Amino acid sequence: MLLGIPRGFFYYDYNPFITTIFENTGCRLVMGKDNDHETLERGMEHTVDEACMPVKLFAGQIEKLVEECDYILLARVMKDCKGKWLCPKLLGLPELCVGSSGKEKLISTEPLYFNDKRLLKKAMWKVCRQMKVNKRVFDFNFDRAYREQLRIAQGKSRAYVEAAWEFVPDIPKEGEIILPNTRTVFLAGHCYNVFDKFSNGNIMKKLDELGIGIVTEKDILQREKEKALNSAGLMKEPYWESVERILGGILCAKDRVDGIIYLSSFSCGQDSIILELVKYYAGDMPMLVLKLDEHQASAGVETRLEAFDDLLRREGDDDRYIS
Repeated sequence: MLLGIPRGFFYYDYNPFITTIFENTGCRLVMGKDNDHETLERGMEHTVDEACMPVKLFAGQIEKLVEECDYILLARVMKDCKGKWLCPKLLGLPELCVGSSGKEKLISTEPLYFNDKRLLKKAMWKVCRQMKVNKRVFDFNFDRAYREQLRIAQGKSRAYVEAAWEFVPDIPKEGEIILPNTRTVFLAGHCYNVFDKFSNGNIMKKLDELGIGIVTEKDILQREKEKALNSAGLMKEPYWESVERILGGILCAKDRVDGIIYLSSFSCGQDSIILELVKYYAGDMPMLVLKLDEHQASAGVETRLEAFDDLLRREGDDDRYIS
């Protein structure tokens, strides 16, 4: 049996969990291929116009996997390991994908609460039983998968999918001299924007060509982000897990970076809140917000990055602005 896993949303943070669950079960996992213009165009045909680009890419991934898989798994992840809520689009992912041309192949899980091991196991077993997975194999795999997911959530381990999406500089040619990066930025945003090279226009490569180093929230331990956020003086505990990851990461790194680049999907509701918090706590640190949608052009992104690089090069604290 071929089980398709779309490359988007839960894929980046929860792929190791899903992969481990189906080890030695007779199900062969087929991972979605890299996103491209065809994926986006096909996704736009099968979802509403108002959807953000990650939703359209996810729908496009389904359209491609339908052609080669028996079933496609949609994980309805509700809460993370600490009990924080995820993006509403992810919560309602099965409903957003009902327009798929192969909707009869879609298998959606019951709500997945990663902060409740018993409920999580019950929901995953319901899907695995539907695919004739042996119960003893499932029990063994689930315990391993859950332990690893906890390690990833705590920052003690990294989802290998994320590492695969990170930019790796080209190998220097013979005789070529590579100068060290003299400026560093914090690349902020949801993981499916930061680590998807198609969505962000391969921004990591562009920044490397400008001689700018990169720090992401994945480079910072979870306990450090929590500590920084607790010291920030917020009026109430963040409701969304993305607030803790993104804002907490920025608070930890702001003293060792020269600026912030925030990748935000057009029409993202969470970002409308997070961005205001980031701007407030960033103070006078240079900050660039790049809105990601299906109409973005590579030349426009490069121009804005070059202008931001000029800003970072300015000397003196008095030359700092938010753009």
